[in-house]
Amino acid sequence: MLVDALSFIGFIMLTSTGILLHFLLPPGSGMQSSIWDLNRHQWGDIHFYIAVIFFFVLATHLLLHRHIIMNMVKGQDRKEARFRLGLGLTGLIVILMLASAPLISPQQSGQESNRQHQGNIDKR
Repeated sequence: MLVDALSFIGFIMLTSTGILLHFLLPPGSGMQSSIWDLNRHQWGDIHFYIAVIFFFVLATHLLLHRHIIMNMVKGQDRKEARFRLGLGLTGLIVILMLASAPLISPQQSGQESNRQHQGNIDKR
């Protein structure tokens, strides 16, 4: 029950800080705008730490419910159980690939990034 409540609170906080960053303190607002004396970068730090905590709460939730998950898989006929297991593993692999893509992508230098950004602006 506590893990469920923490998951819900984390989801709401992550969503609200994400909306705040996207709509109220959009990219480029930098140090000019602030809410509660926190600028975009400081809110981004808060958003990141909430996401890390949320990840561990959800991992704990899955760990606590592993027996239920395994019983659901075992309680079905073999063909359907294999299909669900395969579907679940495929989904997990896709999610891990999407989550790790920014971490393994090459980083652009400041000038290269600015040139690319300026090129996108010129195309408009």
